[in-house]
Amino acid sequence: MMPSKRKIEFGDFQTPFELAKQVTHFVKEIFPNPSIIVEPTCGLGSFIKASMDEWGDNCKYYGFDINENYINNLKSSIKKTDKLFLSVNDFFIFDWPNFFHNKNDKVLIIGNPPWVTNSALGLLKSNNLPQKSNFQRLGGFAAKTGKANFDIAEWMLIKLIESLQGCTACLAMLCKTATARKVLKHFWINNSYVYGSSIHIVDVKQHFNVSVDACLFVTFINPKDKSKDAYIYESLSFNNEVTHFGIYANELIANIDDFKKYRKVDGIYYYKWRSGIKHDATKVMELTKDNENYKNGFGEPVKIDSEYIYPLLKSSDLGNNRLVPRKYVIVTQKNVEDDTNVIKTKSPKTWAYLEKYSSILDSRKSIIYKKRSRFSVFGIGDYSFTSWKVAISGLYKNIHFCAIGQRDGKPIMVDDTCYFIPCSSRDEALFIAQQLNSEACLKFLKSLIFFDAKRPINIDILRRIDFKKLSEINGKLHEVLKYLIYSQAPFTQQVPLIFGKNEEYRKNRLP
Repeated sequence: MMPSKRKIEFGDFQTPFELAKQVTHFVKEIFPNPSIIVEPTCGLGSFIKASMDEWGDNCKYYGFDINENYINNLKSSIKKTDKLFLSVNDFFIFDWPNFFHNKNDKVLIIGNPPWVTNSALGLLKSNNLPQKSNFQRLGGFAAKTGKANFDIAEWMLIKLIESLQGCTACLAMLCKTATARKVLKHFWINNSYVYGSSIHIVDVKQHFNVSVDACLFVTFINPKDKSKDAYIYESLSFNNEVTHFGIYANELIANIDDFKKYRKVDGIYYYKWRSGIKHDATKVMELTKDNENYKNGFGEPVKIDSEYIYPLLKSSDLGNNRLVPRKYVIVTQKNVEDDTNVIKTKSPKTWAYLEKYSSILDSRKSIIYKKRSRFSVFGIGDYSFTSWKVAISGLYKNIHFCAIGQRDGKPIMVDDTCYFIPCSSRDEALFIAQQLNSEACLKFLKSLIFFDAKRPINIDILRRIDFKKLSEINGKLHEVLKYLIYSQAPFTQQVPLIFGKNEEYRKNRLP
């Protein structure tokens, strides 16, 4: 059964009382004597009730929620006491710094903030959003391509912890594991006073019937203590440690211990990693082939010039090591700046096909198509048409790099969930793939990757692989030097100086 619009808009997943009891019992072990307990989005009050059962009259309780019905329901269902304060409150306009100001007590923030993203709320035309601000400090293109999307819980947790700076406090919140990491990264980079952080995996499928990687996120705030690492555990305990992660050179490291062993691979990217082709119209632009005939995603025959059709490997193909293309893709440009109007005279059949589905192609929502030629694609350039590539899926947990060449005399394309290095020959592609699939490289990458991320492997991670260092570790330095001079990284006369500075910088930033 689909959740209602209102439930989605307010991230309204009420915490079962049994889970709230387990959480409060665990938190009491690590923060036994709070003076004030606050549930910022209390809903029906599971955490308020569980906390009162756990701590009794030893502290004051504050419960806030934007839903007046919830607050009234909670008031009528809970024991009246002068220790309990409940009120209707819009989290986004409430003055949290003032609320916590001059509180010399030990503060516990506990609860379950909304599990919804700002982009999802935008689609719903919701006003249940914080004021717009670039709190992630992202550049314009990052915002355009989706990196600026964030969980509302991320903003809320950052706001709470910022408001608690100068206090002695513990924050214990249910949230997505990715949200917890982003919050910690924010404070670690900004050198704030958080310490003793941990993430405890919670089976939310059991408790909320949703499929997402979630946890109890715990961190402490103290004006004198700070640390820049955290541990992940399998449950609401400190048994069964999963990994130890932290920050290095302003980037999150998934496994600090393995990173220290394999960090020699970290360095300069001699090859420029590229994303595959992006078109945002799968049923129109991707084709299957039956004998010599093509069909689109609507099952309709496609009669266009073969000049614009290329073999395609998708993320699922690379992830499962299927290297014989089962799909084809229509490529309307050789470079993103090309004028597609030439197709009209050069290939009327192709233009007629594109016009037939113009309602789909012209309504593609991504801003990257704005002010570009009609029926354009993205993630295309000279590099897309090299005879060989080394490619990897960004979506799969099994890390494997594939050397791919041509099919029917045409270079094989990959989709936009894949990343690749263009290569000038088969020998180069096979050698580079061999180095990337070596133990040293795979262990290094796994130390960086959080596999619960929507796209575990990304360009920012791949560009950290230093092929010269990697090949030296693998005893292949002589061989790699044959290829590095042909790599497509943008070199200038200043490169040696930049390399030297970067190396010295990394040495000084060791965890």
